Amino acid sequence: MFTRASHHKSAPRVAYVGPYAMDPLGAPVVFAQRLLTFVALWELVRQVLLRATHRAIRNPRNDAERRVKFEAPKQYTGAIHAVVVSVMAAMVLRDVCALPYDEDRYFNRSGNVGLSASQRDFLELANWIFLGYLVQDTMHILLQFPRLGKVDMVAHHLVFTLASVLSGASQTMMLPFAWLLLGEISTPLLTMRWTIQSATYSMQASWVIPVAKCLGYKGEAVSSTTNAGKQLEFFNGICLMITFFAVRVVSYTIGYTHMIWVRYKGIIDPVPAGVAWPLNILVGFGAGLNAYWFSIMIRKAIKGPPKPQPEGAKVITKEY
Repeated sequence: MFTRASHHKSAPRVAYVGPYAMDPLGAPVVFAQRLLTFVALWELVRQVLLRATHRAIRNPRNDAERRVKFEAPKQYTGAIHAVVVSVMAAMVLRDVCALPYDEDRYFNRSGNVGLSASQRDFLELANWIFLGYLVQDTMHILLQFPRLGKVDMVAHHLVFTLASVLSGASQTMMLPFAWLLLGEISTPLLTMRWTIQSATYSMQASWVIPVAKCLGYKGEAVSSTTNAGKQLEFFNGICLMITFFAVRVVSYTIGYTHMIWVRYKGIIDPVPAGVAWPLNILVGFGAGLNAYWFSIMIRKAIKGPPKPQPEGAKVITKEY
């Protein structure tokens, strides 16, 4: 039977003042400047991708192609962000899990134990990169609502924006931060799905057929762009479902259960209640969103692979 480890309550907490420290209350001007810097970084990435999209789709032929041209910068900015933060999260997770059980996994205990200065700087930089993207993308979603995202996406961004600031400002919850960001590794597959759907239903792109053939599809399955695209979309959906299940269901559940366990054991008692409880609630809300999205993937997978349409069949533009 578990007992509460009350001796952890007396463990000291000290602030680490590094180049990427978050202090929205103590230094609001510095916090705002840094936030604007990282928002601008992701806006620069988006603008570069916007120019590339304009070159790739110079003269859209219809509303469907105009929609692809409009959505592409958001989709690929999100994919780049996901790759960057998931790699950084994996490195942070490696550093945090290498620590002794009671040193720095959930909060900075004292001066010369736990994460080194360079490791903490890297962790806090990762948090700024993550936060900057969330704020930048939320601004675009709200300005163009609901064309770039619906209520569930806005809720997701707001939940993790608040969680990012709470964790960074209090210098706590390093381990949850790492496994939460590792979940972003599923995002590039979402972008790939959008790319396949856009190429198939909006652009009628010829490259869809040879790609499907490279994956082993034959006969009627590659008899048209629509048929080949449907096979690629289903294949991508299975890959997405497996990846999503691994990082946003299994890993997320294990991490969230561990958060609850260490709170019960008293290990994170030194973390301010105003941080620990909201983060537990926010992460729980995130788990609910993940379950909702995963249920959609399961329903699509149960339907099985699509049946090829006869050549000449009417192509129906699909809602993404």
